[in-house]
Amino acid sequence: MAVMEFDDAAAERLESMYLTLDLDAQRQDTMQRLALKPGEHVLDVGSGPGFMCRQMAEAVGPSGRVRGIDLSSVMVDRASNRNSYEWLSYGEGDATALPEDDQSYDVVASVQVAEYVPDTQRLCAEAFRVLKPGGRGLIMATDWDTVAWYTEDRSRMRRVLDAYKPHCAHARLPQKLVPLLREAGFTVDGVSIYAIINLNWDDVCYSPRNVEFMAGYIRGQGTLDEVELQAWKEELRELGALGRYFFSLSRTIFEVSR
Repeated sequence: MAVMEFDDAAAERLESMYLTLDLDAQRQDTMQRLALKPGEHVLDVGSGPGFMCRQMAEAVGPSGRVRGIDLSSVMVDRASNRNSYEWLSYGEGDATALPEDDQSYDVVASVQVAEYVPDTQRLCAEAFRVLKPGGRGLIMATDWDTVAWYTEDRSRMRRVLDAYKPHCAHARLPQKLVPLLREAGFTVDGVSIYAIINLNWDDVCYSPRNVEFMAGYIRGQGTLDEVELQAWKEELRELGALGRYFFSLSRTIFEVSR
């Protein structure tokens, strides 16, 4: 298994996805669920390009504190270079050994990160450790078995999706996360689905941007040849031009408290 690593090129592809209308809407939904208050201390585990951290900083204001932690030095540097808030900071760190004090945060969030961490049990334990009593958290993860992507070549689509699944450590994490959260000490207050649905092949949509991200990973692993990857991408473009494009993906949201 070769989990995704981020060089500058991969970081650029990831950021282009995060700037789509679909992921902007996902961030807005996440922020509504978190319902941050002025003065709260918030930790974003796996903060990536820092787009959500900026919104968190705006919500808690200068009397609060937001800390973004990411394993990738490339992502930390890019997020730090965009930062304009004194009460927002970023640091490099492992989700299974957070460089933070016990019971130091009112809110802990981890969005689209947990499936990339091999030791999910330790991630849950660390999130619980740094959360204050009475604090709350949100973890979002994708089950890649939920992808529905229209194609007239189902066998090729299956080969592409199978070649992409090893980009994360746990491609079906939502199916087994609740017991791990409870074992860590959390109360699981709610589990719900956030769906991404695309009916158009358009750069402002998540799935067309993710095609380039997926192709970059698969190409790097050498699991499919370039001819097949190009044929896959071209069919999707053609379906879009014909008005027959369809993509959907379900992400599971776990709202927890201590």
